[in-house]
Amino acid sequence: MARFGETLDYIAAALSRSVFRKSLDGYCRLVTAEDNDTLVADDGSLVSVFALEGFRSLAGETEVSQTVEQLRRTITPYFASPGCALQFWFGHSPDLGASEIDMALSSIGRVAHDSGLDVGDLIDERRRILPRKLTGERSYLAVWSRPSNLKKNEIKAGQAARRKNLSGAPSMRQSQWPDAALEALRTRHRSVSDALLREFALVGIEMERLDARNAITAARGVLYPEFLHASPSWKPVLPGDTMRKKMPSTEAELKKGDISNLTWPALSRQLLTESATIIDQSTVEIGNSVFSGFDLSLPPEIVVSFNELVRRVLDSKDRISWRTSMLTEAGGYQGQIFKEQYARLFTWTAPSRNRRIVQAFDALREADGIDDTAVRFRVSFAAWAPKTDKDVLMRQVANLRRAVERWGSAQTDALIGDPVENVMSSALAMNCASTAPPMAASLSHALAMSPISRPAKCWDHGAVLFRTSDGKLWPYQPGSSKQTSWVDVIVGTPGSGKSVLLNSMNLGVALSPQSGQSDDGSGLLPRISIIDVGPSSAGLISLLRDSLPANRRHEIVYHRLRMEEQYSVNPFDTQLALRFPLAHERGYLVNLVTLLCTPDGAESAYDGISALAASCINEAYERFSDDREPKKYVPSESYEVDAALGEIGYVADQSSTWWEVTDVLMEKGRRHEAALAQRFAVPTLSDLILVSNSETVREPFREMVTRTQEPVLKAFQRMVSSATKDFPILARPTRFDVSGARIIAFDLSDVTATVGPQAKRHTAIMYMLAHHAVTSDFWLDEDELRGLKAPQVYIDYHLRRWKNNRQMHKRLCFDEYHMTGGLGIRQQVINDVRVCRKAGVQIALASQLMDDFDEAIQKLVTNIWFCNVPTESAISEVSETYNLSASARSILRTLHGPVPGEGAPVMAYLTLKSGVYTQYLINELGPIELWALSTTSEDTALRSMLYDRLGSKRARAILAARFPDGSAKATIERRLGELEDRGVAVDEGKRGDVIRDLADQIVKEAVA
Repeated sequence: MARFGETLDYIAAALSRSVFRKSLDGYCRLVTAEDNDTLVADDGSLVSVFALEGFRSLAGETEVSQTVEQLRRTITPYFASPGCALQFWFGHSPDLGASEIDMALSSIGRVAHDSGLDVGDLIDERRRILPRKLTGERSYLAVWSRPSNLKKNEIKAGQAARRKNLSGAPSMRQSQWPDAALEALRTRHRSVSDALLREFALVGIEMERLDARNAITAARGVLYPEFLHASPSWKPVLPGDTMRKKMPSTEAELKKGDISNLTWPALSRQLLTESATIIDQSTVEIGNSVFSGFDLSLPPEIVVSFNELVRRVLDSKDRISWRTSMLTEAGGYQGQIFKEQYARLFTWTAPSRNRRIVQAFDALREADGIDDTAVRFRVSFAAWAPKTDKDVLMRQVANLRRAVERWGSAQTDALIGDPVENVMSSALAMNCASTAPPMAASLSHALAMSPISRPAKCWDHGAVLFRTSDGKLWPYQPGSSKQTSWVDVIVGTPGSGKSVLLNSMNLGVALSPQSGQSDDGSGLLPRISIIDVGPSSAGLISLLRDSLPANRRHEIVYHRLRMEEQYSVNPFDTQLALRFPLAHERGYLVNLVTLLCTPDGAESAYDGISALAASCINEAYERFSDDREPKKYVPSESYEVDAALGEIGYVADQSSTWWEVTDVLMEKGRRHEAALAQRFAVPTLSDLILVSNSETVREPFREMVTRTQEPVLKAFQRMVSSATKDFPILARPTRFDVSGARIIAFDLSDVTATVGPQAKRHTAIMYMLAHHAVTSDFWLDEDELRGLKAPQVYIDYHLRRWKNNRQMHKRLCFDEYHMTGGLGIRQQVINDVRVCRKAGVQIALASQLMDDFDEAIQKLVTNIWFCNVPTESAISEVSETYNLSASARSILRTLHGPVPGEGAPVMAYLTLKSGVYTQYLINELGPIELWALSTTSEDTALRSMLYDRLGSKRARAILAARFPDGSAKATIERRLGELEDRGVAVDEGKRGDVIRDLADQIVKEAVA
């Protein structure tokens, strides 16, 4: 009897919370968690919550229809009998978007601070600009399995087992009862949940099952928007957690007849912590917000995707915070018979409307069980605003209703008896009920109208912030572990935003968290190496360099290479203190020397040249090693080395070698001076002529001749000799030192050729040189280092370098990739792409056409960013190669470069471990950031002048205020046009004069 009485007490407590609804928590049916990811309702129903991200690929009408049909076929069996329900929930809030932006920028700001970068003006601008067109959103799917899904004998058996398990348990009226689920329902619910997760993934919909705590946290965030914005660490208390004892609050608890105060608090009391106040028949105040809701009374006549509803809400230009719940259940005709008969009987009273209703019922009956499945469909909406803005809420609810009613000609109803119940109908996973009238619908239509078509984002957090065209934040994190490798290809004709996008990504890498640390424990900048023909990266470099403290600005450098001795880079340099090149360095040298020995206008070297080059390279290092003929130390070659030797007390004699000097300096911890000494110890290009005459090298090639009948050995010596004269910066010991730099940009404009038979080879050689100079330590390999035949102290030193290198971002970029020449450098880049994953290197290649990239690159690429595809044939070729959808093809046709006031559109094709994502994104930068990263020649010239005279940060602010579109080109062109109208011939000199006059005017106004 005592047990029976306690059971009645529990039932009474449940009824007081649900049926009679004396308090707000009565609208919550959840009572406890069954396992890690399943919740239990008071009637024994089980519910699991999934975070629904959306389509991985562009969701056009065709793609949505195909996906819906595939889903319908696979999930129809679960709607064959009562008991299964799907609640699609979606929320959209500008305030949430602003909070997400603030969190993202706060993280970026912390990274910048740790790295010593003062980019506060950029971050502040993003905080002002981005929320204007961004709206935060959340989407969930709650899967309900109700006891009606079971047979009567299964229910009885489950209840008996539950009573047995709880036999002897004390009363817990106001707490959570463990083991509240029916065993048979557990199995079926798990089967349904797993199947949905699997089937959604198969059709390309991103969805993640939430654990019980995160599901409850999400539900609470839906109820209290301010809670969601704050992203708190609150988590519910569930069975299995440490019991938090409370003082008794009832007589039963005081006498220990009820132990609710000693166990886990009821879920409803944890979730619903604020009271609800009914303001009027349609408005409710809950917490710090006021809510107003309405229901869908008739579904759209034409099925339109959910994205269209989002766009219609945004088109209202009212920044509405709103949500919707779409409840789909088995039993499509339940409660619909009377409606159908009424419509048939009174067709004559409203012929057009009632006839359409009858036709809809007939079509649904005809399709049910054959081409589709009839389901019960109920939809509720609600909007909210701060409780001080009730008038604003009324206007926004009206606008939301209009948007919903234009969504396929739907009809809504706001005349609800209980406004609290109506608002709670659009809550998440609280119960499986709704104030909305049940509508008979086909399962395919219900799925098509749900938020499954929202664009899925790949990353929750990222240093590069894109947005979708309808305002969803879309972060991107270069070098993420979500990808197996990191090869970016950026495609776009001039003016499409290609170089600015590359700069944005490189800035994102610079503002990404780094794992490595400097010797003094401070944060490190990543390694970013940029090779370009032109000044496209100059703005990025200036931005980052000027953001560093003065004593660290050597870490970021921009060089315009010239064929002068001060830019000498010896490609035969080895890693510090190592006598021989590593495997990747040797491969690079063979490629370079072969390229140097390729005749002008030819696509490849003579037969045998590559093998001869390899033999000479091996012999050169052997000859000048310690055991044979090491190069002698010569005082005055390096005054820094001489001074260091004097400081440590080393006295050189005639037999001293540069390798000995290097070792002594390393032993004394003078690594910089050791590196300087080593430059004179290694071979140079001209040494290859000497070693090519050694017997071990000559013998295998003695009889070989070229196509012109010239001996291969003689041809090799002739072309190497010619190369030392044509490329003096390759033939001398290194003078150009960028070893202390972490972010490097090389502009090859002055050392590349575009015309003449030598152009391709000359350009490729310079690219090879730049590649070696900026990536010499990118490719260190742990296994190779451990196997070196070198003193252990050197091996340990390089292993430490490898470990530090491995932990940080390393990025190699080629802008204007079509300028590389197409000879040896192309194969070098292909090799880099093949090994970049193992070395932890990101590679970014930007060019005008997809055909500019080798076939191997196109196969190995992980990310393609289409800024522009200029011709229909190119679109067709790209679409066929990458199996792009019809919607993706349509998007490619719309890409024509940046849109003033909107940003630069781009279509991203990304390959992650979880699948392929294709999304249409906007790269929107504020005017300050646009001026910092602009690559337009007129803008870069003006920016450079103002940087020199006003300082970079002040100059950017002034330029942004004067030219908020991020460019002064229109003003400059207008002034040039005025000169032409006056009969003045406009040449480059006049163009420069106009830009200087504009700079003078801006400076004069700034200092006035």
